[in-house]
Amino acid sequence: MNLQTIVLRNILNRKSRTTLTVLGVSVSIAAFVALTGITRNLERTLKTTYESRGTDLIVMEKGIVDILSSSISGSYLEKIKSVPGVEDVTPILFGFYTFNLMQYVLIYGWEKGSYLFEEIRITGRPPQNPNEAMVGGLAANRLHKKIGDEIAMKGVKLSVVGTFQSKSLLEDGAVVMLLERLQEIRQTPGKVTAFNIKVRSNGAPGNYKEAGRAIDEVQERIEVLFPDLEVKNVQTFMSSNTPLFIILGFTWAVSVIAFIIVILGIVNTMTTSVLERTEEIGILRAIGWRNIKIIYMVLYESLIIGLLGGIVGIVLGYVIMNVLASRPQLEGFMSRSYDWGFILLVAGISGILGLVSGLYPAMKAISIEPIRVLRHE
Repeated sequence: MNLQTIVLRNILNRKSRTTLTVLGVSVSIAAFVALTGITRNLERTLKTTYESRGTDLIVMEKGIVDILSSSISGSYLEKIKSVPGVEDVTPILFGFYTFNLMQYVLIYGWEKGSYLFEEIRITGRPPQNPNEAMVGGLAANRLHKKIGDEIAMKGVKLSVVGTFQSKSLLEDGAVVMLLERLQEIRQTPGKVTAFNIKVRSNGAPGNYKEAGRAIDEVQERIEVLFPDLEVKNVQTFMSSNTPLFIILGFTWAVSVIAFIIVILGIVNTMTTSVLERTEEIGILRAIGWRNIKIIYMVLYESLIIGLLGGIVGIVLGYVIMNVLASRPQLEGFMSRSYDWGFILLVAGISGILGLVSGLYPAMKAISIEPIRVLRHE
């Protein structure tokens, strides 16, 4: 009887215990997959939003917790435009609005003629006056709106004059109106959330090093000229996004606890299994099995349990993610894509956790003295 046969027989002979251990592992892995997946989705969505606009720098209020709290004067617009190296700058105002109690939609206020309109595919036309708006494809489906319909916000009715498709999931699930109209609705005249800046690059197309240098130079100039404002490139903005950072920290804290539960569960199962098979292990050692082969046997079994739990956990985690993504509160903020690199990473983590969990039971197994087992018999 070879090692693989013995391992599979041991697993199948203890179906209830193995099943419960695999389920325990899968629940912990599912929590890790769901939480990490949601965080990665949000991060990817935010990054795509700014990259799809061709935005190089984001200017916001200094010292705020997150960009939603930012409120700066629109009077900075012309001053920032005059900074050497700035190709284009556009103010933007945004926030969340609730439709039908549970439909959370992002509302954008863009300036007429903004370069932001150039980065999306519009059916119909963009808003030309304060009483008009356009909706993203996802928002149109969620709100059941089409060109010619009306959208009501805080007693203000806006006519839908266009729909649009954006590379950004956030924008595709949003409503866009003219900046002045949203300022009026939110009662924040002259205020904007941030400025999006395109930087002029004098280097050859595709010269990322030169483009990066140009962005850094413009950022330094704006920081010197306007010390009361905060300027960030897209990458820095993503890494310093406080709410996202808090979510990420919470995710890893929960994940560490989940991994500890996985390890303890497998250790408990494998240690019990070793103790129950004292006679079998003693006989195997007596007929010539070396310590390393006994260790391989225990680690192999714990590895299989870890991988099985990981596979079930990955499936369960993505099911949870898809359920959450379909909820009205999160629809439009999360994609339902499958990251195969992440899936392989989780499978690898599950296997490693299984191997680590088998170390103590393996040491316990090789401590069994065959002479005592045979004498007992």
